[in-house]
Amino acid sequence: MKFKMNKKLLFLKTGLASALILSFLFLTGVFSNIQLKLVDNLYGGKQPLDSIVIIGIDDKSIQEIGRWPWNREVFAELMGHLHKAKVVGIDIGFFESSDKESDDLLAESIKSSNNVVLALEYTSFSDNQGKLSKAKEILLPIDSIRESAKSIGYINVITDGDGIARAVNNVFSDEYSSFTAEIYKLYLNRDFNDNSARYLVDFIGPPKTFTHYSISDVINSRVSDEQFSSKIVLIGATAHDLHDEFMVPTSKGTEMAGVEAHANVLQTMINNNELKQVHWLITILLILFLSLLISFIAEKTKHIISAALMVVLTIIYLFVCIIIFEKGTILNIIYIPLSMFISYISYLGISYSYEKKEKKKVTEAFGKYVSPVLVKEIMKDYSKLKLGGEKRDITILFSDIRDFTSISEKMAPEELVRLLNQYLSEMTDIIIKNKGLVDKYIGDAIMAFWNAPLDVKNHSEMACLSALNMFKGLKKLQKEWASHNHPYINIGIGINTGPAVVGNMGSKERFDYTAMGDTVNLASRIEGLTKYYKVNILISQNTYNLVKSVFLCRKIDLVAVKGKKEPIVIYELISPINESTEIQKKLVQDYEKAFSLYFNKEFSKALSLFNILSKEDESSKEFVLRCKEFEKNPPETSWNGVWTMKSK
Repeated sequence: MKFKMNKKLLFLKTGLASALILSFLFLTGVFSNIQLKLVDNLYGGKQPLDSIVIIGIDDKSIQEIGRWPWNREVFAELMGHLHKAKVVGIDIGFFESSDKESDDLLAESIKSSNNVVLALEYTSFSDNQGKLSKAKEILLPIDSIRESAKSIGYINVITDGDGIARAVNNVFSDEYSSFTAEIYKLYLNRDFNDNSARYLVDFIGPPKTFTHYSISDVINSRVSDEQFSSKIVLIGATAHDLHDEFMVPTSKGTEMAGVEAHANVLQTMINNNELKQVHWLITILLILFLSLLISFIAEKTKHIISAALMVVLTIIYLFVCIIIFEKGTILNIIYIPLSMFISYISYLGISYSYEKKEKKKVTEAFGKYVSPVLVKEIMKDYSKLKLGGEKRDITILFSDIRDFTSISEKMAPEELVRLLNQYLSEMTDIIIKNKGLVDKYIGDAIMAFWNAPLDVKNHSEMACLSALNMFKGLKKLQKEWASHNHPYINIGIGINTGPAVVGNMGSKERFDYTAMGDTVNLASRIEGLTKYYKVNILISQNTYNLVKSVFLCRKIDLVAVKGKKEPIVIYELISPINESTEIQKKLVQDYEKAFSLYFNKEFSKALSLFNILSKEDESSKEFVLRCKEFEKNPPETSWNGVWTMKSK
């Protein structure tokens, strides 16, 4: 249903508001950690360079060579197998002296190779106008080994706030370059000129993606020296117990050895495919454009179409993110889809508020005359304002004030109307609160039903609960009326469940939403029986079958009401089972025992029990009279226990 509302440029207002809020959140770094985590899923799936291999200090080597740290003669022997390598990067800190013979042997092997880059490590830094430099503390290889190397570089790896290493800092120091930059220089015979403080590494895959060899296999010639010909050979710890590991975007729960992290950095440098964050201004413009676009679409199309288009655009954008990432640029995965979703929801919310105001006007106009439930249905679909009905299972409730005629004769008309309005208001509120529809007022009587026009789960239970609450509400009114010397008012309620035709009944010009059928008529008859049996609430067998697990009920009688051929069992609705007292439970037990005797024509035994019950129970008095009569004049052998009512 469409309303003529002041919606001019609503899409522009909602789109701009959404874009401004999201842009502020983006610029202040909200959700940045989530962005990093999502982008991590785009890494990997690439092939390592054949020119980069890793020789690892792995568990196998430790088992064969012995406990770490090893004698430096091991590395001197290793260098003898790497004479054909183009560059050798040793990611091991020779920061302390060993025995002089071993140190000298290693230094000589490194010097003879003339292609070795050694590792140094910064342990603390000073801040120089945002540039980390001039290390306070530095760990350098011992002099003899350092002087034999072609160059040295720092191996420090930076990690983000979530503990994942995604980038390296190429400007830690003015004195030394990074370990990988020095290897790059030796390999390509040119300087690496990218001085980024956050050089984003394109990690190619999970741990062990690069070719790995065990040191013990190389030393024992199980690997040919030709495998290292003209290649970059990185030597470092890969055994887990040596604790030189990092979580990286491609870790998938497994840490990557530091030496392989350097291999990823080096491949990124050689391929010149450092990842770049898209400029923040482009992200802001995308947020603005898509916020306005989705708001415009939401205004011009049906909600389901605009929602579908939003989903399609989001999927397309995510595919673009993947494609652009493959080319080395990182788009924002959080704020762009979020801008579409927020602008769409914002538009719907504001649009709904406009419609709600319009609907409120209609509700206020019609709500005084028809049920608010029905008004809501009309607001959803004006086609309901036509003649016709449908067959539904419903629960009907009739209530009636006892002896209303005699009460009305004792009161002035104005006073009677005021009292009746107070009563009907209280009862109506209770019914509506329990999801019922007040169909009509018939003088002092009320007709209500459940499960139409809207589906109501457990509608029989809701009707019974309403009936019990109506008596609670009536007791409050009785106290108030007594204080004003008004007559005592009591009511009877009848409830039945079954199929009925519900819908708009009447003429083309004037009609009411109501229910019709035998189910409705029987509910009215059952209400009339409350006077005869002197109980407050009676329900049918159909209703009882649906609520017996929830409410304590008493089988009252098997009757044939006026206008119905088939007899029905009627029950008194007493209370919710979880609220019923032992006295109430005993009454039900004793009464139904007496009724069973009566039904089986054991009138003397039944009379004894009913006599006892009649002292506290009005219904039992009726059966006392019946039992006495049947003792004098026994019924025919074909008697089936049915009591035929002569009046309504």
